[in-house]
Amino acid sequence: MSESLEEADLAAIAEVFTNYRIVDLSHRLQPGIPHFPTHSAFFHLPWSSINDPATMNVLLMHEHNGTHVDAPLHLILDSSKVDPEAHGIHNVSIDSLLGPCCCIKADLAAEETLSEADIKKWEDQFGPIAPGSVVLINFGWHKKWALGEAGLEYVAGWPGLDRSAAQYLLAKQVKAVGTDCLGLDTSTSPDIPAHDVLLINGVLIMENLANLDELPPRSYFMAFPLPIHKGP
Repeated sequence: MSESLEEADLAAIAEVFTNYRIVDLSHRLQPGIPHFPTHSAFFHLPWSSINDPATMNVLLMHEHNGTHVDAPLHLILDSSKVDPEAHGIHNVSIDSLLGPCCCIKADLAAEETLSEADIKKWEDQFGPIAPGSVVLINFGWHKKWALGEAGLEYVAGWPGLDRSAAQYLLAKQVKAVGTDCLGLDTSTSPDIPAHDVLLINGVLIMENLANLDELPPRSYFMAFPLPIHKGP
């Protein structure tokens, strides 16, 4: 920071975090968590040395295990527009995932899609989505998250956004869109409209979110992804 904070400023910041409830939206990383069928699983392996008494482990994981952020690099269908340096997660500014949050409840069945009309119904009830907002879609899918075979239901048939919803959120100038499903598009989507519309335009995607039932329709969102060089 370029300027030091005054004591009154620090007190005001402390008061905000003291008087508001903080909800962690990340699933715990542990062996056996659900993962995309084409992605590797998560491994937490012991690492020890006879010359070091410390307890240590090695993490072996796919970049999209657990609760995570999709950088633009993750999926840009036109390969001629891909720039790993510009589109990697390392190039995402720290305030790209900070801002007012709108949590949309959408109890849809397997493979069903959320439309622009559905989002407008939410706005009719809770007010317009402002530019710079983070939008989270609560499909209720986080309730299916479980370890091992019990989690197989989570990785099949999840709902998602249709193209009209993705285009509407892009027009609303949101910063990011999140879901409690394995992906923001449905599991069998042939044209992945949410990824296609949002990522190339710099709107980040968050997947495998937890605890969305604990959020009110409006809150404040903060996330800090790992700045992996050229990470998707």
